[in-house]
Amino acid sequence: MSLKSILILILSSSIVLSVGCSQSKKSDGLDLRDRIKKITLDNGIKVLMLKRDGAPVFSTEIKLRVGNIEEQKGSYGLAHFFEHMAFKGTQTIGTTDYVQEKKILDQIFEVGTKAVKLRMAGGDQQEIESLIKKRQELEKEQSKYVVKNEFTQIYQENGGINLNATTSNDFTTYYVSLPVNKLEMWAYMESMRFKKPVMRDFFTEVDVVAEERRMRVDNSPVGKLYEAYVDLAFDKSPYKTMVIGPAKDIQNYTPDVAQKFYEDFYIPSRMIIAVVGNIDYADTERIMRKHFSSIPAKPDNHKQFAGENFTPEFFPRENTITGPEKPRFYFGYHRPAHPDPDDIVMDVIKDVLCDGRTSRLFKELVLEQKIASFAGCYTSIPGSRLDALFTFYALPLKGVPNKSLKKQIQILIDQLTVEGPTTRELQKVKNKIDADLIFSLQSNSGLASQLAFYESLDGDWQYIYRLQDRIHQINADDVKRVMKKYFVKEREVTVYYEQEQS
Repeated sequence: MSLKSILILILSSSIVLSVGCSQSKKSDGLDLRDRIKKITLDNGIKVLMLKRDGAPVFSTEIKLRVGNIEEQKGSYGLAHFFEHMAFKGTQTIGTTDYVQEKKILDQIFEVGTKAVKLRMAGGDQQEIESLIKKRQELEKEQSKYVVKNEFTQIYQENGGINLNATTSNDFTTYYVSLPVNKLEMWAYMESMRFKKPVMRDFFTEVDVVAEERRMRVDNSPVGKLYEAYVDLAFDKSPYKTMVIGPAKDIQNYTPDVAQKFYEDFYIPSRMIIAVVGNIDYADTERIMRKHFSSIPAKPDNHKQFAGENFTPEFFPRENTITGPEKPRFYFGYHRPAHPDPDDIVMDVIKDVLCDGRTSRLFKELVLEQKIASFAGCYTSIPGSRLDALFTFYALPLKGVPNKSLKKQIQILIDQLTVEGPTTRELQKVKNKIDADLIFSLQSNSGLASQLAFYESLDGDWQYIYRLQDRIHQINADDVKRVMKKYFVKEREVTVYYEQEQS
């Protein structure tokens, strides 16, 4: 089924979607390209609007091309940290008297920054503790003016659901679903948090993020393994660091550094807004222009990292770390990013090898040989904006060495490289990709997510059409060619996690 047919079905409220539905004829009135209205505000923000009949609700996704790619040495993790700050309110939300609050907030920033810099310089511990105590006293005084979690509460009190945000290596995304009569309220709140954010609870939030890192990385075998994997794989790429950042960088954040990051990268030219639901196009455009056009346009002076300067003579790379948990490993191959034409072939390879109980890895290693409890793969780690890694992750069963399991995965890789996928496997993958798209686009939020992602990644949401068409053109020779080129020792990286002997 073509993507156009899928989208026609999705947009028709009278048709029930199913994976096995027959190909639909084109209906000009339901062609997604006829239904989406795209505007660019004077400051450079791109807005995608799609009206869908049904319940009087809408979903939005605001996606910024801001991730750890944009961070600088010494302040890694700031993209993730600022996402936390974006929920702390504005000059009008989260405060009873911002004029008075700001006087205290300025003192908090000054004293807290002194403590951080003194600690970084190896200063007197007693003086550091004295500064922290003073900061905490000021925070207590500031709390008289603070309305805790008011930003979130306003959404919840007005019927908001799925309110959240995420930060990846490539993007920061804010999303929520609301009744359609709350559209202007949403536009006001979101535009204000991007125009006039207030970094309340800055230093206490540093502690929250530091604890999050301890839980997800330092005390997690998967987290420690993943961090060691990307660190080994990359030399210069920003993908060398995790989204959450190193522990030492987190503890050294200061408000002025976070403010500069916000001013440099939270700019209109990096922002995509998708609004999907039972909206009125003219009214939605009026609201968007009224609230979001007032965000000042700024030049984007950041140059995206050009590439890793891949040097095959330094590969393969291998490392081993140890810990108390059961053995496991990551291994993968350096691969090109979008818009390289081979990027799409990687999706097919992943599904043939790893997707579901009928995939080659699951059938052979989990069901038949019974040497793994899990064996899977990921098309592009850590992200999609820069050259990345096609990655395998596996957990051997008790008594099976990591290296033995990896050898069996390598045999399956080599088989696919030489023989290519069967006709049945290829058709199954293509059917699944069509079905996945159907399900991802059934909801307002799913549509908003897809539109914002492809507009951000490619600069044109209609890349969805070209992607689907290209996938249906892929054949066994394409798979073999790409695997012969990239799935080679000269591009390989492996990190093993071995259990410490008690």
